Amino acid sequence: MSLAEELERLSGENGAKKELKLGVQRARLVSKDGKTLLNNIQIPERFRQAYKNWFHLIIECNWRTICILFLLGFIVSWTIFAVIYYVISRLKTVKKDEACIANVDNLISAFLFSMESQHTIGYGLRYMTDLCPPAYLTLCVQCVVGVFLQTILAGIVIAKILRPKKRRQEMRFSRMAVIGPLDEHDKRPTLMIRLADIQEKLFLAESHVRLYMACSKINSRGDRELIGVKDMNVGYDSGWDRVLLLWPIIVRHVINEDSPLYGMSRDNIAKADFELIMTVEGIVEATGMTFQARTSFLPDEILWGYKFKPMVLMNEKLSKYEVHYSLFDQTERVCDFDAQTIETEETEDEHHHNASGFL
Repeated sequence: MSLAEELERLSGENGAKKELKLGVQRARLVSKDGKTLLNNIQIPERFRQAYKNWFHLIIECNWRTICILFLLGFIVSWTIFAVIYYVISRLKTVKKDEACIANVDNLISAFLFSMESQHTIGYGLRYMTDLCPPAYLTLCVQCVVGVFLQTILAGIVIAKILRPKKRRQEMRFSRMAVIGPLDEHDKRPTLMIRLADIQEKLFLAESHVRLYMACSKINSRGDRELIGVKDMNVGYDSGWDRVLLLWPIIVRHVINEDSPLYGMSRDNIAKADFELIMTVEGIVEATGMTFQARTSFLPDEILWGYKFKPMVLMNEKLSKYEVHYSLFDQTERVCDFDAQTIETEETEDEHHHNASGFL
């Protein structure tokens, strides 16, 4: 029994009554803009694991939080050592008329002395005598703490700047996926998704795509559970999953006997309960950082018997190819695609098509 038939049987037998009452409810695993929508409950040792991975968790915070943390780190450090210096200056004296730290009479002057010491600004009226061991011992500790704090906070800011988070937002996926013939000469049914990198100057290296199908079912207790994720071939076995994103491309998954979509029809694909998750990974040439962009498609976001309109067209007057992004999500019906059920067999004389193209 094919996966399509199994999905239809499980959804029909166990979920028919429930869906009649509640309607077909589909919960996404991944949003259209790539965010995971899982709700993690009762994670063991959650705070302990977060404490161990504090550096990466801080990097994931927004810029406002990082700037506040940056300011608080220095202010707290200055304040702590200012209190120590003030206590030393009040309790420790070298002579009756000579203080341990000159001209440190209150917390404000102690705070200024602490800041001048930590950042080696240079002393003016406030200075430390050479006969006050607690003071210059505290100064040694503050120098080490200051260098460590400066290194950590500067590292967080640099790592945040170099993160390619904004770069993955420049990847564009088509709003809908389509099922139609592979091309004009090869009529094998194919799932197609359009992908584009709208950045014109910062190119990607080693970019490749993957496609997965996440399936669920209603178990004997009446709960819907995720039963697994199946990898869908977009050319990784022949190397065609490594794509060149200099222009918009169409990622293709040929629906054959190895495809989880094999055996599905126009009617039951809309009723099936699955989610297609597509990822694209690449290396930003300018920084060498790796990023991943994601999106997903539900069954009602798959058009049967359609294909994408060409958007990379030659301008004969300029002798240049032009990319028309207004056509990015535009589709057109394929009149001769009348396969109601996807059941095809690949013969020896059929060519292996690459996973992407800009037709």
